[in-house]
Amino acid sequence: MSGDRGAKELLAEALKDQLQVMALSKVTVTGLTKQVGLTRQAFYYHFVDVYDLAVWVFETEVADHIMSHASYDRWAEGYQQLLTYMREHRTGVYAVIHSLGHHELERFLYGQFHQMMEAIVAELRGDLTVSAADQERVIRHFALVVLGYCMYWLASDMEADPSELVPEIEFLLQGQVRHALETYAARA
Repeated sequence: MSGDRGAKELLAEALKDQLQVMALSKVTVTGLTKQVGLTRQAFYYHFVDVYDLAVWVFETEVADHIMSHASYDRWAEGYQQLLTYMREHRTGVYAVIHSLGHHELERFLYGQFHQMMEAIVAELRGDLTVSAADQERVIRHFALVVLGYCMYWLASDMEADPSELVPEIEFLLQGQVRHALETYAARA
């Protein structure tokens, strides 16, 4: 299985290299496989087409950015790095977004932000007694808040600088997750 992952990673690196000089629509399986010394058959063993590879790269890297910072103290750092990464790879990101479609992109990002919020809620809950249903409400609410900002940022052509946007979001959310958990605990 590690060989499988190695081939996928080689193809991912080749794709990212080629996206620096050409649009995703111009990238070919032949060009990618030649660059990394794999056969076309090896490519098609892992991916349906170049867009499938691009989606895999996007999803893998986004998930890594989000989950490597899934704590209360570090989520904003990870979120800012994610937006910065997306902005630096704008052409490839928008190509992937268009191939994924709005609904699939939203579903994917929501899933990632939901996982991040699960970790944060588990960390902040501490000794509070909060039902599983109420914890899920808190997780869902804040995952949707972060998702909303991300989707709006993408829809506005990544206009806002992540180094200015994320601190504002972090300021607005400061203490709100714990407050929501305390509110639900008091209601129980």
